[in-house]
This record gives sequence, C-alpha cells and structure tokens, in this order.
Amino acid sequence: MPGVNTGCGSGHTAGPAGRGGPGWCGAEFLGQAGNVADRRQADQQTEPGLGQGAYRQADWRADWHAEQPVALLVHRWGPAARHALAGWVLPVWPLLLASTMLAVAPHVHAAPRQAGAAAPAVQDVARSDGLHAQPVTGVQADTLPRVADVAPALFLPADTGVGLAAFWSGPELMVVVDHALPALFHLPAQGGLFDRRESVALNGATLLRLYLPEHPAIVVERQKAGWLLCVAGKGAPGRCSPPHDLHVAHMQPEPARMLFAQSQPGRVITLPDPVTGGRLFVATTRQAEQPPPPHAGVGYAVRPSVLGLVVAADSAQLLMTTTPAGPVLEALAAEPVPVGLPAPLPSASVQQGEDWLWLGLRDAPAPQLLQAWRKARDSLGTAGEDPATRLAGQPEAAVMSVWSARIAAAQAAFAAGYPQQAWALLRDLPLPAGQAGAGAATAGGVAHAGWPGPGVQALRACAALLSADMAGAAPLATADWAFEPDMVVWRGAYFMASGADSQPTSVLLARGYARLEQYPAPVRAWLLLRVSQYLAEFGGPDERAALGTLPDDAPYNLARIMLQLRNGQAETARVALENLTASGNDRVADHARALLVAFLRAHDQISPDMAVEAYAQLLAAQAAEGGASSTAAASATSAVQEDADLLPPLRLAYAQALAQAGQPERAAGVLDGLVPSATLPHDKLVEAWRSVLSGLIFGPPQSPHTAPVRAGTQGGKRNAVAQVPATGVSGPARGQMLALARARMGQVPDDPFKAKLLAGLGRQFMAQGRPGLAVAALQQADVLAIDPLMRADIEELLAQSALEDNQRPLALRALERSALADLPADLAARRRYDEARLAAANGDREGAQALLAEDESDTGLSVRGALYEQDQQWAQAVQVVGRLASRTLPEQGVLSTAQRDLVIRLASDAAAAGDGPTARSLQAWVGARALGAERQALFTALVRQAQKPPVVSLGVVRVPPTFDKSVKDTK
Repeated sequence: MPGVNTGCGSGHTAGPAGRGGPGWCGAEFLGQAGNVADRRQADQQTEPGLGQGAYRQADWRADWHAEQPVALLVHRWGPAARHALAGWVLPVWPLLLASTMLAVAPHVHAAPRQAGAAAPAVQDVARSDGLHAQPVTGVQADTLPRVADVAPALFLPADTGVGLAAFWSGPELMVVVDHALPALFHLPAQGGLFDRRESVALNGATLLRLYLPEHPAIVVERQKAGWLLCVAGKGAPGRCSPPHDLHVAHMQPEPARMLFAQSQPGRVITLPDPVTGGRLFVATTRQAEQPPPPHAGVGYAVRPSVLGLVVAADSAQLLMTTTPAGPVLEALAAEPVPVGLPAPLPSASVQQGEDWLWLGLRDAPAPQLLQAWRKARDSLGTAGEDPATRLAGQPEAAVMSVWSARIAAAQAAFAAGYPQQAWALLRDLPLPAGQAGAGAATAGGVAHAGWPGPGVQALRACAALLSADMAGAAPLATADWAFEPDMVVWRGAYFMASGADSQPTSVLLARGYARLEQYPAPVRAWLLLRVSQYLAEFGGPDERAALGTLPDDAPYNLARIMLQLRNGQAETARVALENLTASGNDRVADHARALLVAFLRAHDQISPDMAVEAYAQLLAAQAAEGGASSTAAASATSAVQEDADLLPPLRLAYAQALAQAGQPERAAGVLDGLVPSATLPHDKLVEAWRSVLSGLIFGPPQSPHTAPVRAGTQGGKRNAVAQVPATGVSGPARGQMLALARARMGQVPDDPFKAKLLAGLGRQFMAQGRPGLAVAALQQADVLAIDPLMRADIEELLAQSALEDNQRPLALRALERSALADLPADLAARRRYDEARLAAANGDREGAQALLAEDESDTGLSVRGALYEQDQQWAQAVQVVGRLASRTLPEQGVLSTAQRDLVIRLASDAAAAGDGPTARSLQAWVGARALGAERQALFTALVRQAQKPPVVSLGVVRVPPTFDKSVKDTK
C-alpha cells in the first residue's frame, strides 16, 4: 500500500512501516508526547503496584520524545539547521502537537493490548552524537484505561471523630454520618455509580441515600481525610477490596442488657423504621470494621449492615446507650422484655449491697457519722493537700498511700451528708483511659488496669452528682458498674438530674426507691424528697405505686397533691391546692398556684388567655424574687435539694398556654433557652415544642385564596371580610412564622410526628413560591414517615417542588418511590400531573399531553393549559383554559383572588391567539365585577389587544406584527 504524504518532509511518508522505520516521522513522537499528561493521570488511577513504575516510564519517554524532532533534523541537515530551527521550531511545535493529537483522538477508546502480547523492547541505532545509544522500551498499551476500568468510588470528607454506618433499605444504600456536615450536600458529580444520591439533614447527623438497585458489593474504607465508599473488584489485584484483618463487632450478652462491642464506637442515631413502624437504632463506628451477624431477639432484631450496627426495636421499652465499649441495648419497664443474660437480683440485705460498700454508708446516727468524717479529715495531714503538687515525683507506693487516705476520708464525708467535700477529695483521682470524665482527672497519674476499682469510681461519680458536676457524674450512665442492680437508684438520679426522658428515669427511680428509703438520714435527705416528687409528677401507675404512703411532713404536700391529681382524685386535689396557695413558704405557694392554674385549664374552667395572664403574673413574681437560673448546672443542683427550681416548668406551662391562645411566636420565644433539667424532662420539653411548631405551621385554618361569596350577598363589609385570611396574618408575617418553625425544627426528635410537621412546612413553602426550602423540608419528611400512603403523598409533593426548583433527577426519583399499587384517585391524578410536567420539562410535549388527554378535571385542565402556553400553542390554550373558566367563574357574585387570576390568564391567552370573540365574551361575563385596580387595567389592555392580529411564534420568541401604542403601563 503506498504511503500517504504527512508533511513531515520531502519523501517521508507515514504508513504501515514499524516505528523508527522509513515510514515513520517525528509527528508520531509528538502525538505520544502530547499524551504524557493524560498517561500520568491514568497511571495514578491504576494499581498501586504498577502506578509509580508506569509514571516514571512515561516521564522518561516524555523528555526523550521532546528532544527527538530537533535532534533528528539536525542530524539529517547538519549543524547549520540548528540556527534555522531556533526561529521556527518553537512556534510550529504547538501546531504539530495539536494536529497530532487530533489524529490520535479517534483511537482513544481502542482496546488496550493484552499483557501477554506486549511488544519487545526496540533496539535503537547508536548515533554519532550519542543521544540514542540506550534501548527504547516498547509501548505497553496503545490507549488510556477506560473509565469503566476504574472502580467507582465516593469520598466523604470528615475528620477522625466522625462515625459512619451504612445499610441497605430496598434499592437504596442508607449512609448515616453522626455529625451535621454541610460539605456532604455539595459533593461533586463524577458521572458514575454514586451520582444518584440525596443528602438529608437530621438532628446532629447527615443521611445519604444512594440509589443502587443492583446492590453492588460496597467496601467502606477509613482514610485520614474522611471515608471512602467503593465497589469491590472481582479478585483483581489493587482494586477496592476489604482488608482481611478487620476488627469484627460482636454481640456480648450481659446481665439484663446486650453489649455490641466495637473498637471505636460512635453515636447512636434513632430513626423511624418504615418496615415495622418501630424504631431503628443506628450505631455508627469511627473505624472500619465488620458488622455483627443478623440476630433476632424478643422485641428487637439485628439487621444486616455494610458498616456499623442497625437494630430494629419493635418494643417501646428498649433503649440503646452509647458506652466506651460500644452501644448497649436494654429494656426499661416495670415488666421488661428479656435482653441479654437473666437480670440479677439486688442484694437481699440493703446494708450488704455494693452501694453501701462502695459509698461507705453506715447505719448510724447522723452525729456519729459527722464525728467520723471530722476524724478522717483531721487524720489526712499532708495527704489533704493539692495532689498535683503533693504527688509530683513521688513513687507509686507513696501515691497509692495518699489516695487510699483520701478515698477513706471521702467515704466518711459522703456518708455524713457532705458530698461536696468528698468530691473535692476525689476530683483529681486518675481514671482509666477512655472512661467518661477521665479527661479532667490526671493528677498523680497512676491509673492502670484494676485501679481505681469500680467502688472508687462509683464513689467519685455519686459525689460529683450530688455536687452538681454532671461531667464527673457521667460514668453513672455508661460504666459497667452503673448497671449493677444495687446502683439503680444512682443511675436513675443521674438521668433525673440530666433531664433525660421521664419514662426510663421513673422506671429506674422506682426500682431503687425502697433502697433509698433505707439509706442513712444524711444521704437520704439529698434525694428522697426530690425523687418522690419526680415519681408523683412523671411516673406511670407502676412507678407511682412504688411510693407507697408518703410521709406526713409538710415538704411532701406537693407530692401528695400530685398523686391525688394523677390518681383521679380531682376535687380533693383542687381543695388541697387552694389551701396550699396560702402557705407561708413563698416558693411552695407559687408552685401550688402554678399547679392550680394547670388544673383549671385542663378541666376547661378557664380560657387559654386567662391562663396566659396567670402564668405571666407568676413569672413576674419569680423574677422579682430572683428566681433560680434555668441553666443545666443550676437545674442539676436543684435535683438534689428540697427547693426544686420552679422557673423551668413555669416557663413551659406559660409557653403551652400561649400556643393554645394562638400566639405560637411568643411561645417559641419563651421556650428558647430552656434545656432539659431535673424539673423539666426532655420529653416534656419536646411535647411543648411540638404544640408550638404545630401552631406556627398549621395554626388556625388558613387558605391562600378566599372562597367566593355566594350570589345575593349584600354589603361591602361582608365582601371585605371574606377576602381576609382566617388567621388575620399577612403574607410577610406568615413567612416569618414559617422561617421560625424551620429554624426550631431541630428541637423535636426525628420521628413520624416530625414528618407531619415537615410535610406541612413543605406545603406552606410551596404555597409561598419557595420550592427550594420546600425540597429540603420534604426530603426530611420522606425519610421520617412510616405510613406508606403518607410517604407516597410526601414524595409526590417533593416531586412538585423539585420540578419547580429545576431538580428534575430528584423529581424523577421521588415519582419512582411514590408509585404504589393502590393509590387513592386524587394522589394518582397528582402523580400523573407531575409526570406530565416532567415529560414537558424534558422536551416531550406530545407525551405530556398524551398523559392528560382524557383528564377534564379542574387541575388537569389547568396543567394542560400551562403545557400549551409553554409550547406557545395559544389557540389550544384558549380552548382548554376556556373550559376551565366556564366551570370555575360564577355568573354572579364577588370573584375570589384565584378566579381573578384565571380571568387574566384566559385574557392573556386570547390576546396572544388574537381571539377577539373569546375576549369579548369573557369581558361580558365578568361585567362590572371588581378585579382590582391593576388587574382591571391589565384586563382592559388585553381585551383591546385581542382585537389585533395574533402573535407570530418564531421558536421561543413571540414577535407581534405591529406594535400597539394604545397599550399603556398598567401602573
């Protein structure tokens, strides 16, 4: 075959001859040199064992190729050519490179050579200048690796403290990140497997929904800068594959609980379970590890997962707590379901229990206990000095001796009713690494395995609790010794002081109430009264039964009244409250007044406005008396004192009254700043926020369009009232309420009730023309809803808002998820409208119209008309919108806002179509009825314009044949 002239030089051709032969010229070298940058990028994506070598080889070839054209010409034409080349080689080089790359471009997707067919090294001919004395390595591959050859991956940037869990839910991989990471909402698209995803914000967490219907083998790797998700290769070396030495998270049964041991546990995220309607406990991990195998228990089931732990809890008794060893699952109820090993019984003799032994309790009179404490304090000597200076540089034996003396003195102080002094002695006690509260205790660092033991740790935590140091008391919630049956009252007291939910807290307190009654009087005085009031106010029937007969002492009057109220003795409790309002103790009297207002409001004996006024007066009195602070530290202090902090529950009741009185904005302001405390459990605060958010989002009935007044209505006043929203809230004020609700949505947990709130918020945002905010709210609602029909309704609304926000892929996924078998007729019709809008947005106008061809409903006609209007088919738009107007516009009576908008719409279509008869008929139908000043001017101009020739459509540009100077600015 004859060669083809390439312009390389006279007589030089490019043909089938081999490299370096007579048919080869420098242009091919330039093409290979131009691909060096691409080869380097491809080499970085290949196997680790081959990447660096291939990179060095390509780098060497790049330098060699860059020199070859000049050297070749100089060798053939002589040294004189070097001067000539200086003037044209550099300018011509980009042109040669560009032309060569264009010639090579069609071969980019050619199949690479097989490894077994690699070309041998080509021996170069030695030249006189010595530039080509080394052998040239043969080309190993003709092309770059295909994109399909690179393993799909998704990188999630996060620091080392961020945990991750991943599990399959239908066709989606749910990736739970236990921190709120805004960067996960802006991950770049890579055109690969992981691009069909959604990022959803949760309370303090982030959820990624990856649509992977084929369920590929996902591998999760922990890297320094974050987490990497990739698809496992099928045995190919260097591909994404799980390490063989991964730690395995395993289930470890413990008494009355199940420990899921993890190497680096993260947090526990609670989500609704759409399969069972229960809850999902998702425990993240901060290190890649193999998840535990599936397991079924009574009331729960461990589900398969890719990473982390997923437990489906069918029973409301179950609670999962994060501990340093891993998440712990337990059941807290009067009759708990069995979890783990059989629960041990408490000590038969209270005085021989572990709590008495560890805390140094003694059955002795208070003066004798006080004397023992003073004696122990005086005997400390130098051991009572600051440990940081006293123990510096001391041998371990001396350090242990000092701490033994301090521990004995702390026990004496605690038993005598002086927990603050015990905490001062033990605050700097070194604790085992990794235990909660160990960060601040570093002085005399001699902590090692086995010391300090559980007894010393329990003494330190209980002293911290009664001293209102919640950080030091944290081991009461998570340490192994805290789960012992003899320590149940102290764990419950910690839950109470930290403001945990009232149900598990009251269960723990009721279990240990009998032991608490037998404690020495100095210790009992710190807890018994407050525990009695808590159980009376928040405990269930079984928990209240544990109280038995309360003492007749005056401090227990409020607890007795609460018991009467909750046990159905309403009249007896009312009389007692009225008598207690005259108490000489101002705080007790104020507490009684607050309970009396709540009683009267609950029995509908006073209005919400009267309750608001009464609570405002009580709050003013508390402020005048210098009421206690509502911070967490002050609340923890009040948990163990006789005078409970009244301000937090009083503000809570005031906010609830404001919400009932139709003032949710003020109620939200009252609730702001309130935190769970001893007198304000977390679940009670959540209930108040739910009522406030419901008022902000839903409120009294309000419609964006006022219903038309019936024919024959007389009087301008009635017509004016009909146009005012039922709530009397203007548009800007309504927007502020919705913004406030959106900002405070994190105050309620992620559960099905929150899904209802978010769905309502999304609808309100759509009504206000804010689809971007609606998308965010509806994505959260879609995750939290458990009812299939409710979820389908939310997904249809999400599709609407996504279309409005020009997020067509999201709209398509929402429509796919909402396709249920037996949808109600109205929901099925709405989905059909969304499908038509999506088809039109994708350019399929005919398909969109075909979906609605048989739909003669008002909404169907409106959507069909909008499609014709978008396609500038004005005559068809007039026909469809005209049919809608003939059914919607009344013959007589005031027109509503929506009906006035429909008049302007039909007039606009008629003007664009040049349909004078339709415009005149519409004008006669409207008659003298008011449209509003601006609408009336616009309507008159449109009717006049409809008498002109129709608008000519040129693609997407509408050009009227003549300019109508009579159309004035409506303003």
